[in-house]
Amino acid sequence: MNASTRAAPAAVWPPRFWFAVFVPFGAAYLVSFGLRSVNAAIAPSLIAEFSLDAATLGLLTAAYFLSFSFTQLPLGGWLDRFRPRRVNAMLLVACAAGCFVFASATSAEMLIAGRILIGIGVAACLMASLRTFGLWLAPVQLPAVNGYMLAVGNAGAIASTAPVLWLLGVITWPQMFVGIGFAALAIAGWLAFRVPDPPVVATGTPPISTPPSSAARSSWGMVLGHRTFWLLIPIACLTNAIGLAVQGLWAGPWLVDVAGIERSRIGHYLLLVPAGMLAANLILGRALTAHVNRGGSAIRFAAWACLAAPLGQLPFLASWASVPALVMLAFGLTHVFGNLAFAALAPQFPREVAGRLVTTINFIMFFGSFLLQWGMGLVINRFPAESAGRYLPVGYETAFVLLLLLQGVAAVWTLIAMRKLSRAATRTSHS
Repeated sequence: MNASTRAAPAAVWPPRFWFAVFVPFGAAYLVSFGLRSVNAAIAPSLIAEFSLDAATLGLLTAAYFLSFSFTQLPLGGWLDRFRPRRVNAMLLVACAAGCFVFASATSAEMLIAGRILIGIGVAACLMASLRTFGLWLAPVQLPAVNGYMLAVGNAGAIASTAPVLWLLGVITWPQMFVGIGFAALAIAGWLAFRVPDPPVVATGTPPISTPPSSAARSSWGMVLGHRTFWLLIPIACLTNAIGLAVQGLWAGPWLVDVAGIERSRIGHYLLLVPAGMLAANLILGRALTAHVNRGGSAIRFAAWACLAAPLGQLPFLASWASVPALVMLAFGLTHVFGNLAFAALAPQFPREVAGRLVTTINFIMFFGSFLLQWGMGLVINRFPAESAGRYLPVGYETAFVLLLLLQGVAAVWTLIAMRKLSRAATRTSHS
């Protein structure tokens, strides 16, 4: 009996899954992605109130990515050993605390502390979802449902653009963060006490075993020593890291300093980035599933998609500033291609290391986002304009050219790795 035959009976969606499981995890990820992206909309207010320069603004916003990435290191073991919904709930309490600290900040240092707590608090929102879906669903169903969850996150990013600017006309940004903090606490309670465990738990069989330390070490080695992992991860993580760094902060200042958009109107343009991401995630999940069902390679599909992602970055160069809507939309459509790594790599590894796999990917991706978002601030800060808090277009252009160079190096690595993999497959087929 082949794998496709075994998967067929399990491909029926569990009746309780959508409302009892997907919705609460989706609510948590909605909050997570909104908090990740909101600084692009409120950056002008933060600059004015706290007298921030580009480097400090970049560090402040990137602090989220730093704490988020390092939380991934223990998170993989937690998700493999404990119920993912409770891990997520526990961390969301830290997210709420971070929102309260951020809202009450009187200095840049307090803002950074708040962002660090927020990053820790939302670190499990996507990973716990992916781990839970793997316990509820058949492997053939995962690319589509993962794409739906990523689309929910993009909806959170949409909410952090024009809707946030509209809301800030009614309340202050500290009041908004207090409200988000209470929402995070409510979702934590929902996940901890109301979400059902997957069917295997109901039968009395623990869904996750607690591996001894030697098994845990071998699990990490299984992930980090896998050749296919290193074929895809550099290009995929760089693609997403650039997307997170730009969408989470620098798209907003670019619209003001380069495209000349009034600060009160940038939300309408920022909205196009997550709108493009949402559409791309919905399409990519189904496209990957169809490609694999036709006998294609998920790894190659994901790699070629990431190799094409820089095309969506080219419009950020200064010569495209006259069409900012196209710039935002093109970037949003292409810089979620790295998300394909989760679905493409999952079948390559045993289920027992699924948590470590996804959190390792997330660590690399978000630590890269921290470096890129802060690094872009350091580059842009070298080209100040005459107006306080404004920067010359050449600063942004320099930053984006450096990003393209990084992607060129990653592309060479990926093409060489794919060629080696093809040669190895050919030798195996001939032996």
